[in-house]
Amino acid sequence: MELIVNNANDGILIQDLEGRIEWSNPAYSRMTGFSADEIRGKKPQEFVIPPESRPSPEEIEEFRYDISSGHLEDFESILNIRKNGELFWNQLSFAVATFEEGAEPKVVIIAREITEQREHEEELKRSESRNKELAEFDSLTGLPNRMKLSKHLEAVVASAMESGKTAGLLHIDLDQFKTINDTLGHSVGDKVLIHAAEQMTAIVGEMGMVGRFGGDEFLVVFEETFGFEPLKEIAKKILNALEQPFQSGDHVVQFGCSIGIAITGDHAKTANDLIKHADVALYEVKRSGRHNISCFNKVLGTVYARRMELSSQLASAIEEGQLCVELQPQYNLERGTVHGFEALIRWHHPKYGKLPPQEFLTIAEQNGLMSQVDSVAMHGALDALRAMDDAGHHDLRISINVSTATLNQPNYVKDLCSAVSSRELSNDRVTLEVLETNLLEGMNGSNLEAIREVSNEGFKVELDDFGMGYAGLAHLTRITTHGVKIDRSMVRNMLLDPATLTIVRTIIALCSELGMTVVAEGIEEIEQAEELQAAGCTVIQGFGVGHPMPLSQALKWLQRSEVSPIIANISPTYKQFDELRDFLTAK
Repeated sequence: MELIVNNANDGILIQDLEGRIEWSNPAYSRMTGFSADEIRGKKPQEFVIPPESRPSPEEIEEFRYDISSGHLEDFESILNIRKNGELFWNQLSFAVATFEEGAEPKVVIIAREITEQREHEEELKRSESRNKELAEFDSLTGLPNRMKLSKHLEAVVASAMESGKTAGLLHIDLDQFKTINDTLGHSVGDKVLIHAAEQMTAIVGEMGMVGRFGGDEFLVVFEETFGFEPLKEIAKKILNALEQPFQSGDHVVQFGCSIGIAITGDHAKTANDLIKHADVALYEVKRSGRHNISCFNKVLGTVYARRMELSSQLASAIEEGQLCVELQPQYNLERGTVHGFEALIRWHHPKYGKLPPQEFLTIAEQNGLMSQVDSVAMHGALDALRAMDDAGHHDLRISINVSTATLNQPNYVKDLCSAVSSRELSNDRVTLEVLETNLLEGMNGSNLEAIREVSNEGFKVELDDFGMGYAGLAHLTRITTHGVKIDRSMVRNMLLDPATLTIVRTIIALCSELGMTVVAEGIEEIEQAEELQAAGCTVIQGFGVGHPMPLSQALKWLQRSEVSPIIANISPTYKQFDELRDFLTAK
């Protein structure tokens, strides 16, 4: 027994019921730094408990083990101090040793140092805390992330429905964020997100929880509000704060935001309802031009319900042939002849009638159906061009809108060539219209490669909605395009705003220098057409030339059974007239 206790790694003590040490082994001395002689007759509380935690002398003197229950606590972990002042963790186990009748029991304590184990446990706790923080907080902005926001919102809405209070939600989307990322770099984009988070947190304060929902979207959750008005006031402050320019390194960055607002009530009883309603309100802001605030209402609810209905039906509508193209004529100002037609997709819905593209193309993008929609448009457009050829109109062109999703399809160019060839048409009579912003998204990727491929195959490419995106004049030489299409809003404003007219003239002049076609859309007045003709615009399109129409009507239009009043009043501009005009202007 002496061999065992003297060589044990754990400290061993024998105490009387008053707690005085009667015997200790060498391991206990190594652990505490006190020799057996130093501590014999003392209570451990007198020397191994750190001074700041040590009981008073009176409490130590009064201490006595209570063995009446028949057992002591199995394990106790306690912070101790060595003779040299070093702290360590000690795990104690207790046992009561009884002897012959009449002799006082003794308490046997086995002491094991667990400092390293405790440190591992503490590190594990810290690690778990960090993991929890990473799981619930956005690493960039430090705000609650989508998961934590969702949990909090569920609890808030449930509490509001139970108590009869009104919870509120702001859904905030940053404007121009993608453009900042693409043009100034992701490091500046990150600073924009951090700046936006700081501004929103400062405004909201303790009134609600601000969190990053994902990307450039933020949510602000309010446990209690008194209707839309208080939330609108907070939203206005956020709107104003985020539109202020701020310095990021060498750049002065300016952006804005769009905000959708929703509150709990009869039609929003769950967190999911509230998010959907705020999203619908935000969508309304985006649809109407961004940088504004919108509150969910019954009208928007009806619109949302219709969107959901159309979303669930679009895939089957494509399969059932409910989508088709209509043709809008384009007029060549130089030649005084019909240039061709743009194929515009329409949905002939059995319940809602003919739906314009703006009502379902966003749904198609969200549902991953843009390639199928583009396929319907492509085949419908080429069928129409074939029919016009058969009717004797051999010099017309057809313009087809193509999305990024379709450009990224690996077999797109091959399928396009096959579709044109199978109808015995020539590639140079087909123009692909690509949104200027879509090309910017893929300036170094597959979009540009697809554009190069279709150009190499002899197809024409035009930048659609030119002037409304961010590619701009500087990128024209980097993109394999044959023309641009000036956006209708610029055409509409050019007679009212001298600056817009200057921009339009500059675009036309530059494209002329580069040998590019310029198509101006949205022509409704003779003055617009005349101004564009004088500036050297090549082709015009709009209601003043002709409305979108089915193929049968387009064939009649080509026979001049329906002559546009604008076309009837515009004389062709031939090159010799241009030269004479330049000569007279110079004189």
